[in-house]
Amino acid sequence: AERILALGTRFDDDGSIDIFLFGAKAHDAGELTIDNFNGFVNRLIRQYPLEGSTYYGKVMKTIRNHYFGSAERRNSALPNDVPVYVMFVTDGATFDEKETISHIQSSSYEPIFWQFMAIGKSNKGTKPRGFFRAFQSDFSFLEELDNLTGRYLDNANFFSVEDPQTISDHELYDLLMAEYPSWVRAASDNGLILRETSKIH
Repeated sequence: AERILALGTRFDDDGSIDIFLFGAKAHDAGELTIDNFNGFVNRLIRQYPLEGSTYYGKVMKTIRNHYFGSAERRNSALPNDVPVYVMFVTDGATFDEKETISHIQSSSYEPIFWQFMAIGKSNKGTKPRGFFRAFQSDFSFLEELDNLTGRYLDNANFFSVEDPQTISDHELYDLLMAEYPSWVRAASDNGLILRETSKIH
């Protein structure tokens, strides 16, 4: 959370990060800021106990509603002057692939980019280090995002790490920014972003 806050303060418009949690349900958990980050995760764990299932689509709906006022099926561009970058962290496969696909396809017409990061093993993972091993998960669905059809623009990327603490800040930020800058340019060229406001460092 602290590393993502550091990234957010570099190119977010107000230096804060909106936090959404998901499991069996989706939760809008407020903002993470420099002022409240100390103990933030522990407070979230107490307020939102672990839920034993994983539904990407539910939280994608919540996020789209939050930023665009709607999570409807979309097939025409919805331009805005501020792009949205979502770091989507999961340690399990979703139970609602069909709904997730629908949200990815519809949101490709919106100025929003989904960066999926899985905790566990996948074919698109970084090299394991140390002795940490997450439980085995099947991320084949996320691995195929680059081949997903029915989109206005390619609006999602995926990588996995077995233990986020074993990779450097520099490596993590490189992974998080692997496709986003090119998406910003494509979104600007195709009318989704009215003016390019994100500055990538």
